[in-house]
Amino acid sequence: MAEMTRSEFVKCCALGACSCSLVALSANETAVAQSGNSEVDVLKAQREAIRIRYAKLLGILDEEVDAPTRKRIFERLGRACADQFRAITYDKYKNDIRGFLAAIQAPGGWVEKAEYDEKTGTIRIFDRSKTCTCLLVDERLTPADQCECTLGWQKQTYAAILGKPVEAELEESILRGGTRCVFRIQVV
Repeated sequence: MAEMTRSEFVKCCALGACSCSLVALSANETAVAQSGNSEVDVLKAQREAIRIRYAKLLGILDEEVDAPTRKRIFERLGRACADQFRAITYDKYKNDIRGFLAAIQAPGGWVEKAEYDEKTGTIRIFDRSKTCTCLLVDERLTPADQCECTLGWQKQTYAAILGKPVEAELEESILRGGTRCVFRIQVV
């Protein structure tokens, strides 16, 4: 079976192959229009529909795909996400880990604290947010497998900045019952 390109997928959706998505979005837009709220409310409703659909997809993957394969899939997704934002992360801070850590801890950054032990090659990252920062996540619905995606992002970003392979692990995770996300990145 031939793979479907992104443009072919979008065409199928436009032609109704993904009509359940269109119905859900249409219902959301109708409800918002009837309430007289703004375009922002429409976007919020659409985001909520996307989060619900994503959580359902993860549930289906949990039922249909073995754990090691799911882990690899999520890690690849995280790496792709890191690539999407590479201009402001690893392209900008290549070989400047201290500059990157300072930037992500600055006011408005997503990190509360970063510790770097150059001798041991260990970095610990303490997220500032008390909620999951992934835009696809609804904490009430999204399975903890999603954290593997974040680990893929960490691996891709820090390996590219440091110019060395790294491993990443979660010390604490909101989706796994923690109060915040804490990551340990280790140069290998």
